[in-house]
Amino acid sequence: MIPLEFSLILGLGTVFFGGISRGYTGFGAALIIVPILMLTHGPVVAVIIMSLIEVPGALQLARTAIREADWPALAPLCIAAAITIPIGAWSLASLNTEIIHKAIGALVVIFGALIASGWHYQGETKKTLSTIAGALSGFCSGIASLGGPPVVMFLIAKGSGATQTRAGIAAYFAIATALRIAAFGWYELYSKDTVVLSLFLAPFYMAGIWIGSRFFEKTTELLFRRVVVLLVLIMGGIALLK
Repeated sequence: MIPLEFSLILGLGTVFFGGISRGYTGFGAALIIVPILMLTHGPVVAVIIMSLIEVPGALQLARTAIREADWPALAPLCIAAAITIPIGAWSLASLNTEIIHKAIGALVVIFGALIASGWHYQGETKKTLSTIAGALSGFCSGIASLGGPPVVMFLIAKGSGATQTRAGIAAYFAIATALRIAAFGWYELYSKDTVVLSLFLAPFYMAGIWIGSRFFEKTTELLFRRVVVLLVLIMGGIALLK
């Protein structure tokens, strides 16, 4: 059993570094944080904490994203996610923790490998594909708080301008976070200890985002992305094999 003090220090460091990744590269936070917290607190608590500490950032980014996002393109994604997020949350609440543990580890490895490869969908972004991406993202979001990669890859493939793409990602994350928080409450996944721990960790996550977005001029984004992806793959492998 991991000592409480070590578990807390590990959680702080992981959340802080995950925030740096999110602020600097725009990805990788949940892919880093969930596997580590899962090792120390179990999959349900890890997923709940990741969702709760995302709330301040999602709210902050949503203010401008709602105005700038391409809502006709986002609508199929959001509608599909609204259907599958509760299914993912039900799976988190109902399935054996060992199954969830392995599933999260596999998702982290798969998404990490896709990001490392630099793969992007090159075909036409039809509504059918948008719906599929939203449904996959919603389920992964509900069961593991890992709904980002399918939607990010789809919105990048859509070929909109950088500002509109970022706005679309932020707007979708804000909606998905709200749906996920509600679904977790419906299935009674919250506990007092988990909420208190999330409140304690959230400032460190936000501090990491702030630092990552401002103070990494001396590190090339390519190098930092490689470090993050390598860490994601290692953490996913540990979670998968544990």
